[in-house]
Amino acid sequence: MSPATSPALRRTLRVVGVLVLVVALLLFAGAWYFSSRIGDILTVDDSPAPDEVRVVEADRESVTLQQVEGGPTWLTAGRVFGLDWGRGYGHVTDVRSEEGDTVVRSLTVLEGPPPAAGTLARFTREAFPRDARRAFDASVREVEVEGPAGALPAWYAPGDRSTWAVLVHGGSASRSETFRLMRSTVALGMPSLAISYRDDMDNGGGQARMGQAEWPDLEAAVQHARDAGAERVVLLGCSMGGTMIATFLERSPLARHISGVVLDSPLLDARATAEHGADQWHVPVPAPLTWGALRLAGLRFDVDLDAVDFADDASWLHVPALVVHGTEDGQVPVGTSRTLADRAPDLVEAHFVEGAGHVESWNHGPDEYDGWVRTFLRRVLDRS
Repeated sequence: MSPATSPALRRTLRVVGVLVLVVALLLFAGAWYFSSRIGDILTVDDSPAPDEVRVVEADRESVTLQQVEGGPTWLTAGRVFGLDWGRGYGHVTDVRSEEGDTVVRSLTVLEGPPPAAGTLARFTREAFPRDARRAFDASVREVEVEGPAGALPAWYAPGDRSTWAVLVHGGSASRSETFRLMRSTVALGMPSLAISYRDDMDNGGGQARMGQAEWPDLEAAVQHARDAGAERVVLLGCSMGGTMIATFLERSPLARHISGVVLDSPLLDARATAEHGADQWHVPVPAPLTWGALRLAGLRFDVDLDAVDFADDASWLHVPALVVHGTEDGQVPVGTSRTLADRAPDLVEAHFVEGAGHVESWNHGPDEYDGWVRTFLRRVLDRS
């Protein structure tokens, strides 16, 4: 009997074959699991997360808040967060004291009476009511933007400038996420359009495709502004709103009308974001598994994740950009914004806010944040 057909060799080959099959199955199972986690990120609900806390007691100057199960645990975070208790709205600011799951913070009531003891209230980074007519004034109105996905609602604030602002929220947020930025555009007299897009929260939810399917809705909004008299347009986006802006600038013929962009915690690299998400789950994910998960997610959810790579290659960026990103962002790695700033130093002004989470830079320093945005916008307006 030749060595090639010996029983010992055949047994060895069978064992090796079984081991290879087991490893392949484990890799596939792991890739499937992590692709499902990516799918969870891409899934958009039709209503916001409750973000509930319990009001223990309150007056017009302070509020005592208590965590509730499933609600936010970061009740001492930042300098300014929003508190919505249904009959009113306000800002919680300085932390006065904390004990266990309860914190006392200063309260500025912006609307209505102070919240009653026992009220469940929404503690939110957005810091302003979801209805722009409450967040700004009666001159703000809801309009519709006609695009390839049909008529999409948008909040419109009039202004006397010929340069408009078009604001784009992130994938798991609503239009009100952009109101912190919109305060600055409205203050500078820019006609401002906070848009919605297909499958977002304001349009029934669905599955986000990281700007690949949504960017034509942004294009329709820019065309809407142009049709209404805009000579130039500034784009401002948060999280996946930044992905849509980058995709628009790369693909749309209307990009020639853009004079500047403002990006808050922009999602610029799908691979880096998936790897960052795995780090946040505290699960070691080897590179082959990440590669497989991204490709499986692309096939399962019909999205080209490889196309979301706007950090290393900054050729899409041809106008001045302001980038703001928190150093403790648990969803989008701050390193991608640093990379963009390194790749396009002549175009990008970047600010990295120590300790801030995802789209929370304003909350950690609203005056500084507003100053960066307004100074940048004034420069853009002066050149327009």
